Amino acid sequence: MKIERPDPNLPRGVQAFLFDAAERRRKAEDSVVRRLQEAGLREVILPVLDFADPYAGVTAEGDERVYRFLDRQGNTLSLRADFTPMAARVIAPRLGTLSGPVSLFYRGDVVRDEETGVGRRREFAQVGAERYGDGRPEADGEMLALALSCLGDIPAARLRLTLGWAGLLERLLVAVAPALAKGGGSGLADAVAAARARHVTQLEALLRASGAAEAAAVQVARALLVGFEPGSQLFRPPVLAGPSAELARAAALARSARPGLPVVVDLADAPQAPYYTGLTFSVDAASGGGTIAGGGRYDGLLARFGTATPALGFCIGLETLGAGTEAGEEAVRPLRIAVGKGRLLSKALEALRAGGASFGEPDGRRLLVPATDGAFELLLLKDDDVPTYVAHGGADLGIVGSDRVAESGEDVTSPVELPFGTCRLSLIGRAGEPFRPNGQPVRVGTKYRRLAARYFDERKIAHEIVPLAGSVELAAALKLTDVVVDLIESGSTMAANGLAEIETILPSCATLILGRASLVARRAEIAEFVERLRAHVGKAKAS
Repeated sequence: MKIERPDPNLPRGVQAFLFDAAERRRKAEDSVVRRLQEAGLREVILPVLDFADPYAGVTAEGDERVYRFLDRQGNTLSLRADFTPMAARVIAPRLGTLSGPVSLFYRGDVVRDEETGVGRRREFAQVGAERYGDGRPEADGEMLALALSCLGDIPAARLRLTLGWAGLLERLLVAVAPALAKGGGSGLADAVAAARARHVTQLEALLRASGAAEAAAVQVARALLVGFEPGSQLFRPPVLAGPSAELARAAALARSARPGLPVVVDLADAPQAPYYTGLTFSVDAASGGGTIAGGGRYDGLLARFGTATPALGFCIGLETLGAGTEAGEEAVRPLRIAVGKGRLLSKALEALRAGGASFGEPDGRRLLVPATDGAFELLLLKDDDVPTYVAHGGADLGIVGSDRVAESGEDVTSPVELPFGTCRLSLIGRAGEPFRPNGQPVRVGTKYRRLAARYFDERKIAHEIVPLAGSVELAAALKLTDVVVDLIESGSTMAANGLAEIETILPSCATLILGRASLVARRAEIAEFVERLRAHVGKAKAS
């Protein structure tokens, strides 16, 4: 009898640590724990399993990523997805029996149902620290200094500290353009979304349209890339003065605690956990290995669990800490820009040259092309691969259609929309045949599987995706599928095949995209290049 070999793979996003890898992780853990113990913190051991209801709406990564299941008694339980709410739930009822502020630390794993993607883990080893009952402004700086001391095995110059303040971005935008808060706040929501996505040009336009002064709109938009200066005129309004002073103090303290540490205030990159109420911070490695530590103040969380008291804390990821500790100094490479080899290539090269990247014409053989001055590299890829390379650090910037960005699901931002490659992603059917789903699954031919599925899911229409790589329109024309989801540029191909547009799903154009890791590591270079490219786009639109 033939015995089938078991699948050697673990579930996606989960890994085992053997021998050297296990030693590296324990070494990183022991280093952090030793420093926390030396600072006087005491350890608590938290359960990996709890009832689900207490954590609804307060998990840092969102309720949709929490693993839930029913036990034999019918109780809904969840696996630990975020240490901070669990520590608050366990400690809050016991604070009355403890004297003075309480400082503690914990260690263990959290698990989250992350979306499928390159390098996206679902299990994370962490060490965290919390302090309850200390509302002093100085406590924020003390906790930040403690977090930085726990990263003492990594040279300060190889770290990047990003400071933020919960809710301050919204307050700043309203202070600059009060009209954003009118009409139910939809304008403010649009502006915040544009800022977090670093749509520099879009945010500047929104602020101007809402009455912001020209100089203020330009300054806020530029700060999305270079960072915000707490001492600038932008923060003079009284509603902003207190947080800006605390941010300036935290930056000075961090530079004093770790001389040579690069520090930036980035209100668009503040951690998005729903419980934060004040100062927030994150620490990354310059090598782009990911966020090593993050935390902040969350004065409202413990009240949810029965005891209203101020609180603050941080968490350190052991895998990223271990990788950052072992990483050596990396040679500075040219700024790398990925471009698809498809229909946008010639226009993209024109735009890059206008932005100062002196590329010659590709010869069709080399996929990595240096600029003539050595300051840039051109990475030639298939269009679909550009967002992945940018998101994971294979390239610093990219130019690709916004439809490909949306389909990829990758975590990239889009500072500048470019004035070419305009088209739309649409639902297309046979001309003269009305689209009337009758309960049977609609067969949908497309290479945009994610966007097509989302479109039909949102409309509660049963469907079956038929994956196609090319000649998508023919699938509907030859009745292989009922409809197709594809790009329309001029509409001539669609009409020539007896097809008609049913509905536009989303507009698309060429866009410059940016990965967070590259922005953190190379902020000044990227900001300078983006400004030059924006100036070119502005001139092109004016003419």
